[in-house]
Amino acid sequence: MYRDKKLNQLNDALALLIPLPNNIITFLDRAEIDYSMIDFMGGSLAIWNSALRYAHSNNQVDQLVDTVLQSFPENPYLLAYKEERFQDYNTGPDINSIPWKKKLDENVLEKIMGATSSLLPIKFLEQGLIAAKAVARIEISYTTHSELGSGFLIDNNLLVTNHHVIADKDTARLANVAFNYEETLNGNAMEAKLFKLNPDDYFKTSKEDDWTVIGIDGDANTQFGKLKLKNGMSVKGDFVNIIQHPGGRYKQIALYNNIVTYADENIIQYLTDTEPGSSGAPVFNSQWEVVGLHHSGGILVEPGVPQKMLRNEGIAISKVISGLKI
Repeated sequence: MYRDKKLNQLNDALALLIPLPNNIITFLDRAEIDYSMIDFMGGSLAIWNSALRYAHSNNQVDQLVDTVLQSFPENPYLLAYKEERFQDYNTGPDINSIPWKKKLDENVLEKIMGATSSLLPIKFLEQGLIAAKAVARIEISYTTHSELGSGFLIDNNLLVTNHHVIADKDTARLANVAFNYEETLNGNAMEAKLFKLNPDDYFKTSKEDDWTVIGIDGDANTQFGKLKLKNGMSVKGDFVNIIQHPGGRYKQIALYNNIVTYADENIIQYLTDTEPGSSGAPVFNSQWEVVGLHHSGGILVEPGVPQKMLRNEGIAISKVISGLKI
């Protein structure tokens, strides 16, 4: 079971990294995989599916990954495949199964193309660094595998994440929450600070709206701050920023190249050039207020855009605010 899902996650990663058939042939040839046995009909997902099935049957998957890593040595999804324990970072709803509400209009496309000014005051960067401190990596360890996600701190030492990341108190007790799971200026690993969760102190969840809020065991707010939740709807065409742990790896930011295409009182949908595996990450507006809780992303590329933009969906943070008031 886990082997199949591990290959599926690798399939997604390769289809994003190397989508063109000619380039796929190049990498298969470097890995000494007989590409004449591969079915090149269909898109990149189908081609890589055929290649991985053939490589798996010939015990060549590891050498393929090692070959691709030579060109993409820091790719979190390739590195996750190399881990001995299976790390399941793609536990959320499949973006392909979620209705996409709006097609791109001219105004949103102009923003993606850079026709709208993206100039920002320099304090924007410092504010973002402060906000980033409150974003954490979540790992839930089982006997056979680990499940990975993101989460973030709000007031009263509470952690927000997705229901599909932590669905109940028993799961919460298994979780390790790591702050400072990131790189220093020199590219070295920063010393992470680990916390356990205390669901007996506070626990609320909504399966329908895919959010969970849990108490932290300890005073994380003093060390890492808290994020402000913004009540009210986002607006189509807004820029959003996402601080995340893609694939469970070091903290990263998708900065100002993410466009809201649809928003209502329940969801926020946006295009981004980032990749999947960041369930539970905060979606910020330009004031570094949380407007959404990321819960579904994937490899569904938006058609009609001259650069790679992927469809993503978050839960409107107003749904979490309303739930906490009950």
